[in-house]
Amino acid sequence: MKKLEGFEQIGFKVNKEHHVAYGMIDGFKYLVNFLANQKQYSIMLTVLGDNEDILTTYMNSLEQNPIVNWSFYRDQTIVINIKNTNELTVTDLESLMKNLSAFCHTNGYVQSCPHCKEEKGVEVCSVNGENVLMCSECFENTTASQPVEKPVNLPMGILGALVGSLIGVAVWVIIYKLGYVAGITGFIMSVCCFKGYELLGGRIDKKGVYIALVIAVVMLAFAEMVALGLEIHSVMNEYYSIGLFDAFALIPTFLGDSEIVFGVVKDLLSGYLLMGIASFSYTRNIHHMTKTSGVNERLG
Repeated sequence: MKKLEGFEQIGFKVNKEHHVAYGMIDGFKYLVNFLANQKQYSIMLTVLGDNEDILTTYMNSLEQNPIVNWSFYRDQTIVINIKNTNELTVTDLESLMKNLSAFCHTNGYVQSCPHCKEEKGVEVCSVNGENVLMCSECFENTTASQPVEKPVNLPMGILGALVGSLIGVAVWVIIYKLGYVAGITGFIMSVCCFKGYELLGGRIDKKGVYIALVIAVVMLAFAEMVALGLEIHSVMNEYYSIGLFDAFALIPTFLGDSEIVFGVVKDLLSGYLLMGIASFSYTRNIHHMTKTSGVNERLG
């Protein structure tokens, strides 16, 4: 089933920006998250009742359903993770939610707010990028008590990203000496830049994501030059006594050789390609976190 496709047919509202659909099923408000990374669905319902053992047993039985990955009930919140296959339809999800609503009605479970632990109607809210169910009073209290984000120290963030990138440089050089170009090196480079920016800058913001990525790209090229200089030193030292700085000074001369240039370009293209593949999900998650941090919205 394609992302949130067909939920309008069962009376749900769809918010594609927040990857969520929500609506009423037999008196209960449901929230259905689309988990982009896993390409799965997650159904959420908040209920309060007297016999938790009955509900726990029911939740365990749900895992026999072929469309269910796993499910649990904790802190008045039911979560059911759904396998997203081409055969899955919104009717399958509606049927599962109808059965769950019927079970709740039969066993005396009522909709509740998991934050204040009271029986009451709930709204779909986005709190720091997480879609949740809570009552309007708890949403207002959460928004009012939201801590003010500390400002980012840009110069220190840049310094931190540069310092972090040196770890990536070291890993690249070591792997280069072993005769490999590995995507994990690019991933390590980008993660170290992000973490370095965050540690010294106070936190990472949207600007910091792009700055750290630029530093990672530049430092990967720097790492290749360091590896090349060490290789020149190693090879020439077999015939001449040459200092390390002299070997690095010869890099421009060696880059005049088309075969060496081809090797360098090949290394860098492979490194950047694998860096992008290995780092894409992590970078997207970091960017999403910086975009939604401190942002609370009432969706419906």
